[in-house]
Amino acid sequence: MKAAVLEAVKKIVIRNNVPPPAIGPRDVLVRARACGICGTDVHIWEGDFFPTFPLIPGHELAGEVALVGREVEGLRPGDRVMVDPTLTCDECHFCRINRQNHCLKWNAVGVTRDGGFGELVRVPAKNCYRFERVSFGEAAFCEPLACVVFGQDRARIDIGSEVLVLGAGPIGQLHLQASRANGAAAVTVVDLVEAKLDLAREHGAAFTVVADNALPEKLRKIAPYGFDVVIDATGVARVFGDAIQYVKNGGRYLVFGVCGPHDKVEVSPFEIYRRDLEIIGSFAIRRTYDRAFRLMERGAVDVKKLLSEAIPVEELPRGLEMMKKGTAPMKLQVVF
Repeated sequence: MKAAVLEAVKKIVIRNNVPPPAIGPRDVLVRARACGICGTDVHIWEGDFFPTFPLIPGHELAGEVALVGREVEGLRPGDRVMVDPTLTCDECHFCRINRQNHCLKWNAVGVTRDGGFGELVRVPAKNCYRFERVSFGEAAFCEPLACVVFGQDRARIDIGSEVLVLGAGPIGQLHLQASRANGAAAVTVVDLVEAKLDLAREHGAAFTVVADNALPEKLRKIAPYGFDVVIDATGVARVFGDAIQYVKNGGRYLVFGVCGPHDKVEVSPFEIYRRDLEIIGSFAIRRTYDRAFRLMERGAVDVKKLLSEAIPVEELPRGLEMMKKGTAPMKLQVVF
């Protein structure tokens, strides 16, 4: 089969003779049709996010069932499925207290084992969700949306809240729509690119602001006392340090964008104490796939305009470079 193989840091080789993976009795073999490129893939490519070599990356996956294991029920060849990439033991301390994203044996399709930038992928049957009403490209978008749903759970957006989203890329656009679905009274979106802010307005942003030296003043006019929830969807460390000032006293700051593991910022503990601030992390997915798909399928979250380019697997290195440089207009996906 054809696959993009990460053989070393920043070394991707397109191979046409990779053996198809063998499956176990409770696995299915999925023929990849669409697989998104995300910031985590860039970190894996650069060696930051515990890659094991060789690896076929790709964790935002949708495709068709090609083969089912002998103990699999409810799935058959030809079924269209999206894949929750998270693999957990369901036995360790964290799994037993419903924090599966911190499983002591945590693994993920396309992160620690071969994934969707290859034509065929081995996946546990329990991680597959059938779909019919959306395209493969939309279905592959369910993985980042499921991450966003978990982040929204962590941020606890109350009805009537004022929310600030920093970054209007695909993740920022999802947080905008999910915040509105959660009952936010108004969502303000900040970005450097006017075209992305135009799309944010289409998705219901009450205010959009170009990030420049006058940003604090602009945001103060919108929310004089600050925002109830601020969500970072940039993955840029300095944004975190600068943006705490925008959180209302007693408010919450969701660190959602993935910074590099060695990035550092300066934060005042006194400010966190004095202003009753909550700084919240959100890692991966925690049993949120089903809710994310319902949001998409029922139209509460629209991902169609977030799909900017479908590329063949041979162009994966170009896609990763675009993601790293921030030149991808929206979501890039590898298609087979």
